[in-house]
Amino acid sequence: MNFNLKNLGNDLFSVLCDAVSRKMGDGVLLSGGLDTSILTYLMCRYGKPVAVTVSYGSDSPDLYYAKLMAQFLGLKHHVKFFDESEAFKAVREVIQVLKTFDPMEIRNDIPLYLGLRHAKSLGLNSVVTGDGGDELFAGYSFLFKLRLGEVEEWTRKIVETWFFAAKPLGESLGVEVLQPFTDPFVVKLALKIPGKLKINEFKGVKYGKWILRKTFEKHLPGKVVWRPKNPLEIGSGSTKLSNVFRVSKEEFKTLSKLVRLRDPEHAFYFKIYLELFGEVPRPKKGEKKCPSCGGGVDVKQEYCRICGAYPV
Repeated sequence: MNFNLKNLGNDLFSVLCDAVSRKMGDGVLLSGGLDTSILTYLMCRYGKPVAVTVSYGSDSPDLYYAKLMAQFLGLKHHVKFFDESEAFKAVREVIQVLKTFDPMEIRNDIPLYLGLRHAKSLGLNSVVTGDGGDELFAGYSFLFKLRLGEVEEWTRKIVETWFFAAKPLGESLGVEVLQPFTDPFVVKLALKIPGKLKINEFKGVKYGKWILRKTFEKHLPGKVVWRPKNPLEIGSGSTKLSNVFRVSKEEFKTLSKLVRLRDPEHAFYFKIYLELFGEVPRPKKGEKKCPSCGGGVDVKQEYCRICGAYPV
């Protein structure tokens, strides 16, 4: 199938614009990454959303780009700084809501939870997030190693089972989370776009979400459009918590007798999980057993949401 890049870009712009109009929130969690920057730009066609950015300390990578976008669009910009103490309190809430002790999930969801909570404190009832953009448009760097056909197959499969923590976290706080990239019309168009238009080069550098970048390069600052992908834990700085939230060697040995744990950080979250739930639930009908924690995993999935094991 041949694609006219200009026409495809127009279609992509239009379908995203329509999705945003149907999922217009009071605010947006603005990381300054490509996905949230695109959505914030499109939201400004319909109003002036309040932008919220979360940062562990005062020098996280997201801060520069988020401030750049907020100034570019003339938005009210609230930065929620958090420290180790606040993160520790958020850990329990995240584990309570999501029923997980997966370190990567938790490090990503601590700033997400705090951002949603801060939005609530500002009086915002609904918040837009960029969930789905990386999955639909090959934003993850590990996909660069796959053949393009494999990238397309991965995208088709992930859409069937994808899960985003923002929804349940928002519900726990009384904040409606809106995710324009997951709109059925956006998904339908994205699945038609070949892998070669999602993973491509710009000035000798390989990028995911290439078609998104090309579509919006005339609308957004170049530094934002061609910003490399950073997971939320890196962009917000919460990845540093992996050196803080750890158990002792003795506790690690003891807890490792119960489930397979990767490191003291993994054990730290597992310890809290046990305090909250007592044990890992056994698989239910239609689930397979995770070899690491013994919990249930949907038969269509290869990732255990409870402990983070992959592949299952």
